Amino acid sequence: MLKILLKQLRHDHYILWSNSFIILLFLVLSIYVKIQDRGYIVVGLFDDPFLLNRPYIGTLSAVSELMWCVVVTICLWCWFLLNKIQPNQKINRFILYSAIGIGILLIDDVFRINLILAKQGISKAPVYFMYGIGAILYGLAFWRIIRATPYILLMIAAILFVISGLVDSSHLSSGQGTRAMLEDATRLLGIMNITLYFSQVCWQVMLQSLDRKINRAT
Repeated sequence: MLKILLKQLRHDHYILWSNSFIILLFLVLSIYVKIQDRGYIVVGLFDDPFLLNRPYIGTLSAVSELMWCVVVTICLWCWFLLNKIQPNQKINRFILYSAIGIGILLIDDVFRINLILAKQGISKAPVYFMYGIGAILYGLAFWRIIRATPYILLMIAAILFVISGLVDSSHLSSGQGTRAMLEDATRLLGIMNITLYFSQVCWQVMLQSLDRKINRAT
């Protein structure tokens, strides 16, 4: 049994490296909080943002974050398989850059980067502007691929994200519920369309790649 485990570790180096890296991070964090006598920091990092009397708080935000994670996972897994089946293809780069772009949005959403910058006096408008420029460059670079896909889902998502961003950047004085629906509900719906788009695209690309590989083999 031990020999089998050691053989797996020697063959799959990422198992050892990934676990060692995380353990090292935890070790450094533990040493820091021990020296500074700030154990509450560790507790806070692992604490669940849950209110017993209002368990629904943040439910839809969590759903949106989960959908971002789903899209990134699908794209990265698809890219990994495509590189094995048909390396050095433009569609592979399309999937990879999509995963990177969505990963940036995921990090922003989960760690509230926009809110942190706003607290530092940095307006959200420049951040949204950079996202917009990135989306335009992405669209121009991969337009030939995108137009062969159900890109209406991307268009719907883009419109919804623009609405959400405009409301977020504005000083809309309507009721809280109205603002939440215009800002957060539109963003959630946009993320859903992004999820549907890449789920369908990755599925189709994988099937086509496998079909071509089977046809070449026969």
